[in-house]
Amino acid sequence: MVRWITAKKFAVQLILIFTLFTMGTVIMLGIPVTYLLGRQTEIQLRALLDQTNQTTIALFDNKINQLERVGSLITERPALRQLVFNGEDIELLIGYLEDFLANSGIDVIVLCVPSEVIAWAGVDDGVELCAPDVIHAFHTADSEVWILSRGELVNDNTREFHVVVGKLAISILGEFQTQSGMNYFLFDNGLSSVTTMPDIDDRALTGQFHELKHYQELILKENSAGDHTYMVARIPLPDQGSFELIGLMDIEALRVVNQQVRTVILATFLTVGVIGAFVAVLISRRISHPLNHLASSAMALRKGDLSTRLTKESDIWEIVQLTNALEDARVSLKHSLDQLRTEKAWIENLLDSIVEGIITIDEKNRVTYASEAIERILGKELAYILGHPVDDLFKPSSGENLFSHQIPDANQSRQIPVRIMDREVVLVVSASEFIPPDAGNADIALVVRDVTDEERVHRLIGAFLANITHEFRTPLSALAASVELLMEQVPSLSPDETMELLNVLKIGIIDLQTLINNLIEAASIEAGRFKMIPRPVLLSAILVEAVNTIQPIASKYGVSICLPKPKPAYLVNADQRRTIQAMLNLLSNAIKQSPANGKIFINTMLLKEHVVVEVQDQGGGVPNELHNKLFNRFTTHDLGKEFPQLGLGIGLSVVKAIIETQHGKVGFKNKEDKGAIFWFSLPLAKGD
Repeated sequence: MVRWITAKKFAVQLILIFTLFTMGTVIMLGIPVTYLLGRQTEIQLRALLDQTNQTTIALFDNKINQLERVGSLITERPALRQLVFNGEDIELLIGYLEDFLANSGIDVIVLCVPSEVIAWAGVDDGVELCAPDVIHAFHTADSEVWILSRGELVNDNTREFHVVVGKLAISILGEFQTQSGMNYFLFDNGLSSVTTMPDIDDRALTGQFHELKHYQELILKENSAGDHTYMVARIPLPDQGSFELIGLMDIEALRVVNQQVRTVILATFLTVGVIGAFVAVLISRRISHPLNHLASSAMALRKGDLSTRLTKESDIWEIVQLTNALEDARVSLKHSLDQLRTEKAWIENLLDSIVEGIITIDEKNRVTYASEAIERILGKELAYILGHPVDDLFKPSSGENLFSHQIPDANQSRQIPVRIMDREVVLVVSASEFIPPDAGNADIALVVRDVTDEERVHRLIGAFLANITHEFRTPLSALAASVELLMEQVPSLSPDETMELLNVLKIGIIDLQTLINNLIEAASIEAGRFKMIPRPVLLSAILVEAVNTIQPIASKYGVSICLPKPKPAYLVNADQRRTIQAMLNLLSNAIKQSPANGKIFINTMLLKEHVVVEVQDQGGGVPNELHNKLFNRFTTHDLGKEFPQLGLGIGLSVVKAIIETQHGKVGFKNKEDKGAIFWFSLPLAKGD
């Protein structure tokens, strides 16, 4: 009776402790999880709202630029100029404007002189649009809100014509809504002017317009769907006068989902608590005192100590038999584990010695084994890799399927591009299927090899061969055409025409010579046979010879080269031929970057024991993405329609090798206004 009461007390205590622990865990986890969920949702909403704000501002700037481009495009049309300045029929002019409007993506075109309407398209009367008080901002005219841009028609005629192009604010905001997913209200002096939400009763929004705050949650009544929750965004568009743009992000669905998730979490925790208490009751009723003694005897076995024997201190036959069975299992398990450890160590050493990574995944695409090579490829420790889904370790590249969806069939291989630590990597993956002993589900073994460098080399070689073919074909074709023309028509050509063809031949020869010299120098640099013979030489001689050599190409593109003003004759220690080649490469790049009728300035200055030479152009400058690799080999930049050739990307790398071999330095900097400055330094000759 006493033993029964003691056991009963133990069961009651076990039930009480287990229930309190379960319920306490539910409370301690449920409340913070619910709070953190709401907090995280709010942070994500604010981040999304800020991102949408930036998107709207960028879209607005892009729309302004589009209107400017359309205005410039129509004012530059020869047909429009002819219709305007030759006094053509007004109906023809209006028809031309309407045809242009139909394909321009804008809503109105008005031709004015200076505030008088000459012709228009897109509105019934363009008088109020002819002389807008503001451009590139919201403007009210003809009971509509517009964004306008203006372009001038310049002519010797005393009458001054200008063209006003514009787009309706509701049309622009509709495009913004499509691209950003946000609803917009445009207010003029606090009154709703334009909106993309016609079903919303905006009286409440107008009444509290001045009190609206960024990130504020607002409940508005829709005419057809009842109340709806939105998050307010004040969008700071620059220079908009009395107009203010308010964005409303629909968070009703997210709010409902968030509430449902909270409800599910709380219900789950409460269910777990109830189930835990019920399980505690069942477990407590199945516990018996003899098993406690057996548990203490098997403590060493539970800790992994297979050398400790299990004791048999019990009068119960079932417990004795259980103890004997556990002891036999301990002996067998110890023998098996010793063998498995030996085999495991041998297999792991074998797998780790293989360069390719080996990984196994189960039917849920979770990693069950990974070799050391996989650790090197992923840059993560084995403890992190095991048990993780393979799709979390090998992120798919942009536009690609998940890694697990690209795994090849058994005994086949496939190239799979992935992202590892924000780095694009190309893997060759081979797969095989195997079934572990006594296992019901088949695992997949993958052999993974990183071929990123190999693929990069293949692409680089292909691009290099394509570029060098193009670089040689163009000047050779020009040379062949010029020579053929000279051979066929030399008797009938005037001296000026003959000199022009000879100048074309000279330019082609200079291009080929520069290209071949760069290829030769690049090959010698790669082979380690690049040598310089520096001698004292006048810097002015190097600059003059380089300018004279490149002058025909500069004249061809309408670019002028300005040499520095006379300065003291700097005597530098340099290899004259190769330094001229470096100067030619810099001048050639400057010519390609310069606009028509542009200028290239060459400046020199003395800096301690070195002379610095600067080549300054008036181009668009060096893009940010090329700053860190501009002087690397095979780095090229698209120059646009006027200069479609990308080049081989070795010119600046040759300049760097030539200058640094002569104990000089190279570099560049973008000008604040326009263009870029490439510079190099050369040491002064001793005694200068």
